[in-house]
Amino acid sequence: MKKLALLAFLGLMTSVPAMAQGDYVYENDRRYCASGRSGMDFNSCMWRLRNDREREDRRDYERREYEQRREYERRQRWQEPAPVYVPEYQRQPQYQQERPKLSDMQERALNNCNLLAPRDQPRCRATVMSTVR
Repeated sequence: MKKLALLAFLGLMTSVPAMAQGDYVYENDRRYCASGRSGMDFNSCMWRLRNDREREDRRDYERREYEQRREYERRQRWQEPAPVYVPEYQRQPQYQQERPKLSDMQERALNNCNLLAPRDQPRCRATVMSTVR
């Protein structure tokens, strides 16, 4: 019984690396082409299957590349335009505005806006500031 368990364990241990590789594709292709179901001779069948697989891999790669490029262009299109440089002698002076007086609850609400996601913060601040008299 112990020998049988040991043999079963060793059999599993030696088969794990083969299963981990998982490269049964070549073996399956070879069996399919050797069976004659493809309607071609063995070499033509193997060549066709290999090229079909490579072509599919290339298409996947090109599709991913195209989607990444499209995503990049979409982000660039909706990106904020670069600020226009105005020479210092043409700049208008900017006067500091006094910050409106906020109540304690408004201060806490404004501080809580910082905990939100960056895309939600401007709307939150605008909502809080709209309650200021």
